[in-house]
Amino acid sequence: MKEFSDPLSGFVRLGGIELDVVDSLPFQRLRFVKQLGVAYLVFPSAQHTRFEHSLGVLEITSKLRARLGLKEEKLLRLSALLHDVGHPPFSHTTEVLLPESKTHEDFTERVIRETEIYDILRKELSHEDIETLIRITLGKPQNEEEKLLSDVITGEFGADRMDYLRRDAYFCGVSYGFFDYERLVSTTVARGGSLVVDESGLRALENFLISRYFMYVQVYFHKSVRILSIHLVEFIKKLLREEDFRDIYAFLRLNDTHIISRLFERKEFKEDLERIFGRKHFKAVLSTEDRERYEDAKRKLLERLDERYLRFDEAKKDVYGGKIFVKKGDNLYKAHELSPLIASLKPIELYRIYVDRKLWKDAVRLLESSHSR
Repeated sequence: MKEFSDPLSGFVRLGGIELDVVDSLPFQRLRFVKQLGVAYLVFPSAQHTRFEHSLGVLEITSKLRARLGLKEEKLLRLSALLHDVGHPPFSHTTEVLLPESKTHEDFTERVIRETEIYDILRKELSHEDIETLIRITLGKPQNEEEKLLSDVITGEFGADRMDYLRRDAYFCGVSYGFFDYERLVSTTVARGGSLVVDESGLRALENFLISRYFMYVQVYFHKSVRILSIHLVEFIKKLLREEDFRDIYAFLRLNDTHIISRLFERKEFKEDLERIFGRKHFKAVLSTEDRERYEDAKRKLLERLDERYLRFDEAKKDVYGGKIFVKKGDNLYKAHELSPLIASLKPIELYRIYVDRKLWKDAVRLLESSHSR
């Protein structure tokens, strides 16, 4: 048994096969994949990685399992550990670069099947057990029992979302992501193949969804985080080939440090380096929730300015989606049916236009003059 000290969970205890998984190179790679991409350039202490997030998800998964009285422990804990093992460098920021519209979940499956992880799991699990683990991890259950186990980790308010909200808020130094975590866990119940919230935990659920809403608006969709991420993706497109993602061992050699070292060492990437790390990123000239206004401004700027000096960003997220149920008496209700606050949560839509700093004043004047006519 080994203990990992964590600022949110206290001590996370692992042993046996779990420790073998954590000590493997594919899992250790997660130490070098930032949880929030380049958000640390805006929120300086957001240096946390997928490694500690995975340990945090394991701990919350264990608490939910105990709360629900689920008998399956080994597969559930291993699934929690491995749920993010396929993330590309800088996490979700660069997921758009994965070939053939693949996601990090697709690469998680490949890492489990094609690397030493599989051999470690086979010490104690059958091939059929590993197939079940993969389905639970990826949210692709075949029956009601598997769906419930998967929901514990990847559900609408499962361990993954609970941990990343609290962890991201803690390391970003903001309070938006903190919610009544203990209350939400203690009022979670199982109905069929899903997690639902008892009516007594409705306020905690509201707290969770509001926290998620504000973390998207204030952190994940922060205007500087978004443009830095755009510049980063542009750079990586120059650096990597599709083959770097096709071979799983080539993929596992990719991490944040690998990418950054190339950015700093090669002269042809000087412009990218200055944009990302030299604070010379493009500057927002418009930020709005009005799509029509955004499209109008986009058209006017493209008429007068070279497209090379403009960047366009559309950030969208539905933080609720109508998929969470609340148990009241013997009946289940959609959360928004019992909570006007949850019913008021509309999908987030943010539209932004960025321009090269040298042309920012010109862009402002163009938009002001067109608006005044």
